[in-house]
Amino acid sequence: MRLKRTAAVLGAALASLVAVTGCGGDSWGEDAGLPAAGDLAAVERLVSAHTMCSDLRRSSDGPLSEQAADPAWAVEERAVCGDDSEDTVTLLSVSDMEKFQRANKAAAARGQGVRVLLGQDFALAAADEPTARALLKSDVLLFTCDKDFKIPDGYRNERLLVDGCALTDYLPAA
Repeated sequence: MRLKRTAAVLGAALASLVAVTGCGGDSWGEDAGLPAAGDLAAVERLVSAHTMCSDLRRSSDGPLSEQAADPAWAVEERAVCGDDSEDTVTLLSVSDMEKFQRANKAAAARGQGVRVLLGQDFALAAADEPTARALLKSDVLLFTCDKDFKIPDGYRNERLLVDGCALTDYLPAA
């Protein structure tokens, strides 16, 4: 009887440990607490909870349009939204975050990297600093491969799928 109870307790402890450490998880960014979306509608809802995101529409021009058109970046869909007068956020649905990070690292080596806010399966580009700061409240983090970027003490510095880049809640003033 005691052996059965001990086995049950150990099994429960092991299951809890796996859940806490994230072992067996299939989504990059879970350990960092990044939000996942699944599709652009879910990204739009997340963005709308923190800043104005009306009139969502697919668009092939504007911020991140070159990246979205290049298969190396693994962008499934690109859309923009904003307030009534202008686009304020570019939304990217990313099918392979490792490819996305590698493409940005390669672009940064050529002086063409981009700073974006990342979730587990999407990226956002804010048109201005106040919008970016509002979006940070949704648990997305700033991603950059700028070699001169330094994260000050006291800010998060999360693990990435590629070395040489940063994922943080630090957003430098523009």
